[in-house]
Amino acid sequence: MRKKKILYTTGQFAKLNGVNKRTLHYYDETGLFSPEFRDENGYRYYTCFQSVQLEFILILRRIGLSIEEIIRYQQSPSDASLEEMITEKKRLIDKSVQELLRTKTFLEQKSDKLSMSLTAEHGKVELITLPKQRILLSGPITGAFDEDDFAVAGEFSLRLKRIFGLYDNFGSRIPAEQILLGNCHNYECFFACGREDTEIYDTIRPAGSFLRTFCVGSWERLEEVYRILCRFAEDNHLELSGYAYEEGLNEMSLRDRDDYITMITVGCKKISP
Repeated sequence: MRKKKILYTTGQFAKLNGVNKRTLHYYDETGLFSPEFRDENGYRYYTCFQSVQLEFILILRRIGLSIEEIIRYQQSPSDASLEEMITEKKRLIDKSVQELLRTKTFLEQKSDKLSMSLTAEHGKVELITLPKQRILLSGPITGAFDEDDFAVAGEFSLRLKRIFGLYDNFGSRIPAEQILLGNCHNYECFFACGREDTEIYDTIRPAGSFLRTFCVGSWERLEEVYRILCRFAEDNHLELSGYAYEEGLNEMSLRDRDDYITMITVGCKKISP
């Protein structure tokens, strides 16, 4: 004796499979997935065996297939066409995952900088230890921030976008000897920190001791901060070395130029008193 098929109304079938009734209506209207039975009054009825088909469709939708793509597959299903479709979607998913991870890293870096900006004190100097850091460098600049410097900045910005997949801000680098000579505006180039997910970089900022301070306000106050930095180094028997790296911390949340916070990090080494 054949078992009678158990029929479900649209509401019952939707609840059974954790979907919205409107979704089932839409799938029926587009020809993607229709109830197995309709009575003389036009009421739709699904069977429990259709749950497997619906789950397969929902999986294909979750991995990004359009309704039209699924319908085309249903019209001529085969193992080869399904494998080809799944392989392509897996490739796209892997690409999306990498993009999301890069975006997550970008946001984490921004969050770290914003956290530092909340506690930054103008002219406060501290001695810190940093690990080695990959550095990307632009072409040379004059520090006048004229049209030539802005052209270099534009080229550097595009390079960073090609490498990292999204725009990132960057800072300026000054040789330590220029600071000691009082030439704190003699910038050498723009710089950006490299990342662990790419091997592309131009130089390494070596691990070691660094002095770190902050300039709160417009760039006109940088000269004052560098004088404070040099006095701190002299009082603590330290010598500036390598380069000073200037980075903006709060560009994304800046409301006024006077709120701008620049972090300055410069290498140093101990000297005999």
